[in-house]
Amino acid sequence: MTESAATRIVAVVSVFHPDTEVAVNVAAIAAQATETIVVDDGSGAGYDDARSAITATGARLIVLEENVGIAAALNAGVKAVELHDGDVVITFDQDSAPPAGFITALVETLHDATRSGLEVAIVAPATFAGVDQTGGELANGMPEALRPIQSGMLVTASSLRKVGLFDEGLFIDLVDVEFYLRIRAAGMASVAVRGLDLPHELGAFQSMTVLGRRVSTTLSTPFRYYYRSRNRVIVTRRFRAGARRLLRQEAFRDSVHFVLATVFASRRGAFLTLLRRGRRDGRRGITGRMPDDLRATASSISWRGTRVERPQPPGRS
Repeated sequence: MTESAATRIVAVVSVFHPDTEVAVNVAAIAAQATETIVVDDGSGAGYDDARSAITATGARLIVLEENVGIAAALNAGVKAVELHDGDVVITFDQDSAPPAGFITALVETLHDATRSGLEVAIVAPATFAGVDQTGGELANGMPEALRPIQSGMLVTASSLRKVGLFDEGLFIDLVDVEFYLRIRAAGMASVAVRGLDLPHELGAFQSMTVLGRRVSTTLSTPFRYYYRSRNRVIVTRRFRAGARRLLRQEAFRDSVHFVLATVFASRRGAFLTLLRRGRRDGRRGITGRMPDDLRATASSISWRGTRVERPQPPGRS
């Protein structure tokens, strides 16, 4: 356990259908936190060995009766502790294994940014699986963490009191983006730690030949595209007044990716149905878990092409 400048560090890890290897990642997190809480997001029966391995790390395990989504699972972990001024929460996915010193780097950057006069809500690694997640410089010269991914993201207790917890209605996808935009609208800072990376698996990297050209992209599980399509509409409507340029860029990037994902989908009509229903439900303000009929549609979709090793970003081996 590592504590920096008397900061109480609460790590919250969301897991779903975990295997025993998840305990390795939990142990890496627990070694750096004051307290570690693992929330099983409704995996159901059949995971006793994995749960035993998790509790053997010293982490506290909370098992939810049903699958409620990443936002609600993380919130369950946050609500399980009484947070005080100066405390921080660091959220993780089950696939994340922070290297030694990772949490200390987050906390030390928080202290540096606070001493410089910033009201800090978020501190995140500059790169996530080698992918840059920084924007411009903040007032104190530190890099901004631009819409950082929630795994490996430090959130201050004061920001949670000020803007609230994660939006459970989004269920999954863009939960971190919505929180980032909310703290930004509240005038709080999101700071990146230079040189810090969180290793993580970013979905399936698929490759195939289309019209004589080799095309490759990273693809999520098909059902997630309903949430991504729906939540993009919801988040854009909610924050467009104060973040119009950023949201336009994000919407364009999603549109390009949706075109690529459609090319890779084994049942393109079914995949387009997910996207259309997502947009429609987003316009209607429908939140929560996806409808049962769409879950069946999503389960019928697989990805064409060949899964290949993702190329490493420049400077990484």
